[in-house]
Amino acid sequence: MWVKLAFKLFSREFRRGELTIIFAAIALAVLTVFSLSAITERIGLNIAQKSSDFIAADRRLSSNHAFDPQLLTKANELGLKTAKVLYFDSMLFANDELVLGSVKAGSNAYPLKGKLTIKDNLTSQAYEVATGPKAGSIWLSEGLFYTLNVKVGDNVELGAGIFNVSKVLVKEPDAPFFSLSGNKRVLLSYEDIPVTKAVQAGSRVFHRLLFAGNEQQLSNYYAWLKPQLKSNQNWEGIKDRQSPLGNNLDRAERFLLLAGLFGIMLAAVAMAVSAKRYCERQYDPVAMMKTLGGSRKVIRNIFLLHLSLVTGFSIIAGLLLGFILQTIGADYLANFMGTELPQAGMRPWLLSGFIGLICALMFSLKPLLDLFDIPPLRVLRRNLGDTLALSRLHLFLSFMTIFVLMWLFSGEIVTTLILFASTLLVIAVLFGISRLLFAAGRNLGLRPGSSWSLAIATLQKRANANAIQLISFALAIKLMLFLVVLKNDIITDWQMQVPPNAPNMFIINISEQEVDPITQFFTENNIAHEAFYPVFSGRVDAVNGEEFARSVSKQEGEEKDEDAREGVNREPNLTWLESLPEGNEITEGKWFTNEDTGDEIEVSVFDGWQETLGLKLGDTITLLVNEQPIEAKVTSFRSVDWGSLKPNFVMILSPNMAGKIPVTYFSAAKLEDKHTKDISHLLQRYPTISMIDIKSQIEQAQSIIAQVSLAIGFVLSIVLISGALVLVSQVQASLAERMQEVVILRTLGAKGRLIKLATLYEFMLLGAIAGLVAAIVSDVALLVIQQQLFNVEGRMHPYIWLLGPLSGAIFVSAIGYFMVARTMRQNTQGLLRKIA
Repeated sequence: MWVKLAFKLFSREFRRGELTIIFAAIALAVLTVFSLSAITERIGLNIAQKSSDFIAADRRLSSNHAFDPQLLTKANELGLKTAKVLYFDSMLFANDELVLGSVKAGSNAYPLKGKLTIKDNLTSQAYEVATGPKAGSIWLSEGLFYTLNVKVGDNVELGAGIFNVSKVLVKEPDAPFFSLSGNKRVLLSYEDIPVTKAVQAGSRVFHRLLFAGNEQQLSNYYAWLKPQLKSNQNWEGIKDRQSPLGNNLDRAERFLLLAGLFGIMLAAVAMAVSAKRYCERQYDPVAMMKTLGGSRKVIRNIFLLHLSLVTGFSIIAGLLLGFILQTIGADYLANFMGTELPQAGMRPWLLSGFIGLICALMFSLKPLLDLFDIPPLRVLRRNLGDTLALSRLHLFLSFMTIFVLMWLFSGEIVTTLILFASTLLVIAVLFGISRLLFAAGRNLGLRPGSSWSLAIATLQKRANANAIQLISFALAIKLMLFLVVLKNDIITDWQMQVPPNAPNMFIINISEQEVDPITQFFTENNIAHEAFYPVFSGRVDAVNGEEFARSVSKQEGEEKDEDAREGVNREPNLTWLESLPEGNEITEGKWFTNEDTGDEIEVSVFDGWQETLGLKLGDTITLLVNEQPIEAKVTSFRSVDWGSLKPNFVMILSPNMAGKIPVTYFSAAKLEDKHTKDISHLLQRYPTISMIDIKSQIEQAQSIIAQVSLAIGFVLSIVLISGALVLVSQVQASLAERMQEVVILRTLGAKGRLIKLATLYEFMLLGAIAGLVAAIVSDVALLVIQQQLFNVEGRMHPYIWLLGPLSGAIFVSAIGYFMVARTMRQNTQGLLRKIA
């Protein structure tokens, strides 16, 4: 009996629209979580695959010295695929041209992941292959073809061997994002290393072993390898590789995470408002049921069935729509990126379904309990039960549910706490501000009978309800402004804006004897250039005699030695200079003096490394240069403008370092198209130098950022829909009361235009106030988020203080007026029927 009644009531309520908003809120929460988590997971899997291609393997082992053959034997026993790579520099000779090339020798299995890109000749189309050159042949990068004046099929001398040039080398999967090898790259078969006779005892070479296999095999191998790792050997995975691109992709993932959290928050607010309003609308029907003899059990069963039906249908609809949306979005992104995104696993399905269920349960629980307690006497005294409308327990449960859902989605407690705490602060501030603003309206002295007077009077009449609406509007506007501004800031920061006078070419491998003639060449041809810097690489090995911890793998999740000092695990390029370079500023200490300091070497350190290395003025740093320890005293810290693209260094040593180690020189120049022929002559005259065109690398990075920006825009659109739903649910909750007001005003003789304008002005005021507060709070919160989550310098955005009120007034008034326009068009008799 009660089941039939439940379905009849369910059908009626769904048509009235109360259940429609709850349905849409739950479905949108499910859709948001599913689409965002699925898209994020698919992009993450694609990044992981591409990252494996970046290192040409799943893991790699690097060293400046040859490896024990037992390392490969053990890897093969565990079922891992392996490859060997050796890097060295050697002279190439052809057609009376001599040039220093950067040689990579790979075994037959190289690369284990990714592809090599080659061309059959300089004018043919590039294509991908899975293996390198065969024994007896070599592949040269395009620049070497011009420098050596050779073509495919010619022979070239490399060291003591003669090899046939069989292909044009375009790209290697494990080529560094920024490489000082320039355009002088050579790919050689590992078997031909002895033929070159270029690798002798004491030669400066770099060894690398590549491994590919499943995670269990790699984990087992690393467990065996770790006790044997030497201090000059590094075990790396995709998570250990650092590059500008990797940092940008990490920011993109964090932005997607933030967008997902905001989407859940907005959908949850819409669900809470709709559930509360729905239960309030059922107070009279429940009182009537109890008067007619309906038991609490029957009433509970009816409305629990309603909740179960709308929850089940909305979760199914949300999953289906989310799957369709993420499929369309992923396919579009894949086509734009020219790749295929891997399919997501079961996590998005389970997570989104669970969140939808929790939203429905937690946000409806307290309103339903209040509904069951409505007294039968309400049929005579309509105000009975109204005191149940506001419950601190309901608010607490709602806030805790949102917090748990955000934490569950993000998996990051710090991020969740920052967003949640800032939202609570916004709510508290807004509630106080709203009460003050609405109370102040009484003293404005507006003219009776005007639309503005009626709008402000309506705001004052519903002060408590408008405070809740203002908080909801402001929260939605805040989150949308937050994401839009943050997106623009991130994209702007990613664009790698290059100053007009920045160099676009690096010149490397310059010997000391070549510095003066090359400087003269630049002067004669009016080529703007930077100073020539002596360059060598070195690793910080100890501070004040305390050694740093051995490099460990992030990929394997291991922890550093607690007894060893934390530091950096790379060998940066270092130099020595007499004067402070342009774009650097001393932040602490003083620059090198001209006084004779004897054999004591001083060093000026980039201030970003001051905290990283735990340095202070007067500390002694031990640098390991070509396995030769060099001690230097810290005399100053510097700020460095890395965005200038001019030569910059993390450490600059005092001039008395000159002559202690062999170096090459390095500079940068601003080249124009008219300089092409002149530069060709320079390269012919000095074949050992290399020139690196950094403009193409910047364009490549910007292309990838454009792809990530598209994904972020897709996610942002979902969050904007969530914000609109919050506004719709708030307006929907006040429709019945607005109908009563329209009937009363018409009865008193108010014209339709007056009522329409008053309603429009009411929403404009709410939107403008909400937008102003949202803009100010968003700007302050952005400072924290940018610094804590994105590691960028936070800055204020005064323009959104105008954009917030303007967009808030337009957005809220447009949606609000659209929602009540139908009510305005109905005649008084029709409205009376609906109210009854």
